[in-house]
Amino acid sequence: MTTVQGTGAQLARPTGTFVLPCFREEGTVGKTLQALDQLAQQKDHFQWEIIVVNDGSDDDTLGEATRIAATITTPVRILSHRRNAGLGAGMRTGIQASRGDVVLAVDCDLSYSIDDISRLIDTWAETHPHIVIASPYMEGGASVRVPRPLAMRSQAANKFLNFTSYHDIKTLTGMVRAYDGPFIRSMSLKAEGPDIMVEIIYKAQILRARIVEIPATLSWAGLEQRVSRSALTSTTSRMTTYRQLINGYLWRPFWVPLIPALLFGLVGFVLTLTGHLGWHGVAVASSVLFFVLLVQSLMSLQSKRYFEELYNLGYSLKAVSPTEPIRTPSVEYVLDEKNRPTPATIDEVDAAFATASTPVEVVEVAVQQG
Repeated sequence: MTTVQGTGAQLARPTGTFVLPCFREEGTVGKTLQALDQLAQQKDHFQWEIIVVNDGSDDDTLGEATRIAATITTPVRILSHRRNAGLGAGMRTGIQASRGDVVLAVDCDLSYSIDDISRLIDTWAETHPHIVIASPYMEGGASVRVPRPLAMRSQAANKFLNFTSYHDIKTLTGMVRAYDGPFIRSMSLKAEGPDIMVEIIYKAQILRARIVEIPATLSWAGLEQRVSRSALTSTTSRMTTYRQLINGYLWRPFWVPLIPALLFGLVGFVLTLTGHLGWHGVAVASSVLFFVLLVQSLMSLQSKRYFEELYNLGYSLKAVSPTEPIRTPSVEYVLDEKNRPTPATIDEVDAAFATASTPVEVVEVAVQQG
């Protein structure tokens, strides 16, 4: 928090960070930056910053973000990956670079409206949960003009994940959320793709974090260009859904062997009890399978418990020493106090890229202000 002078007292002014991952968003990043700047002026009881993560875009996303940053008043930091590394990598880079008491993850095309993002901020400010989720799948939420193949897969995946999760959360795959800053920066995250959204919820539940959902509208109205660009029926899109389903299995792996174990156990018990002599072989086999699968189910539960204990231990250790290398190579593109790039900044960024030698090296470029 930032301390500001009040009349006769010092008031703690909370800080906030908008994290904006971008890949090939030259047509939308400017409007989104302007909209976030306006929202920051409305929520001026926070001190805001915007972090743009250019995820190796091969269009003019970086240039457009830089030009618009020079025209707004909210401080902007731009981080650029040397190559496209995925949404999860962009999220991790932005989160680790954030400094806000609250961190807002925002979709660059604003498929959730500024009003929904504003309500995320208000909900966090009022109740201070660890995570606030913008949820189109809870009561009061809605989806508008989302392509049917994507909508069907998303709804099915979220229903399955809701069944396997610890708490009743309707939307687990959505990106637009408000996070408690210290909490999300302390989490150890590894996903590089969209499945980072599920990973965050899963690991937050392990830590018994408080998660709140608010109804929101996911709208693809006016995003026809994104529909054609995203290849929503592609193998990549389907694989994202499949990975989310696998994540749901990993939350409760013991159910997979437990269900056939109970069925085989029931068959063996009934056949033995009714005395069908010709079925003795099936009865014995069913009984054996029951015990084998039951043991496997308990072993899966044990392995999951070990993982959760280790994750809690790692979280505690990181809280003591909060330094973790960002897995994705990035460089900070530093702007001046008016969000304007300087020739020295551009030259130093180019030099930093040229000298970065390892895939996990993070280079920070600092510009002396005159």
